[in-house]
Amino acid sequence: MATYEQRPGGAWRAKIRRKGYPSLSATFDTKAEAQRWAAEIEGDMSRARFVDMREAERTTLAEALDRYVREISASKKGAKQENTRANKWKMHALAGKGLAALRSSDFAAYRDEELKAGKSTATVRLDLALISHLFTVAIKDWGIEGLSNPVMKLRMPKGAKERDRRPKAFELAGVIEKAGEIHAEMPAIIQLAVETAMRRSELIGLRRENVKAKHALLEDTKNGTRRLVPLSSKARALLDGLPARLDGRVFSLAPHSVSQYFHRACKAAGVTDLHFHDLRHEGTSRLFEKGLSMMEVSAITGHKTMSMLKRYTHLCPDTLADKLG
Repeated sequence: MATYEQRPGGAWRAKIRRKGYPSLSATFDTKAEAQRWAAEIEGDMSRARFVDMREAERTTLAEALDRYVREISASKKGAKQENTRANKWKMHALAGKGLAALRSSDFAAYRDEELKAGKSTATVRLDLALISHLFTVAIKDWGIEGLSNPVMKLRMPKGAKERDRRPKAFELAGVIEKAGEIHAEMPAIIQLAVETAMRRSELIGLRRENVKAKHALLEDTKNGTRRLVPLSSKARALLDGLPARLDGRVFSLAPHSVSQYFHRACKAAGVTDLHFHDLRHEGTSRLFEKGLSMMEVSAITGHKTMSMLKRYTHLCPDTLADKLG
């Protein structure tokens, strides 16, 4: 049975003690409110429908994010980026609310605020994906009772239009020329990115012992699996032309330096709206234009799904027209 006591100031506290259940208490403005709460809780206990919400109510989003970063993010390849995203959430007003109090409407408001502020749909989707996975982990792994995932009920912003930017031959030649003036390794990096369709991190992480006669072994890829990348005669010539390094690496540059130098080279060459990652798109499209099958291309590029591979592929309509005759 519930007991009630009036607190100094006029508030009423209800206490519930029942065998087999945790002791519960809550404070209300009136005795009637306290009695309604107690009746609802005791009714759930009688029907075996009671869920202990205390942990879900007292664990704030900020506290959950700290635990998520320690236990989940730390083992991910993108841990640094995810930590940055988690810190951004911890600065938001929602961070002080308990997990049980968070609603889909809270995150809908966040979505709309961010989009209105000019944030890209991709950024907003990634922010919300972090929270969604946090709730999934809290429910399944941490065993916090009474939670549901509010992000799952949310209408997510539509993704940005897929990029179909492929550099023209004269643009690529101009960028390569200007890149050589910035750093001696950049021309080879750019050409190898097109020839092999490797990611920036895969190219920069390449080591001499992993470059074989006709292929390169990638030990550490974005999706965590080893991959063998066949090397064209041009790719082999580019790699053979690079000086050997004492540390065993093929290139000395850091990934962020490559992106910065590429941007500077594009600007110097008068080439607009071209990103380094577009070279992977270009390389993937060229593989198809050479007549390789979908499975062959996916083995080279490391794409896990055909839908993702299609997204990165933009075939030249003139090449397709030539095939039609």
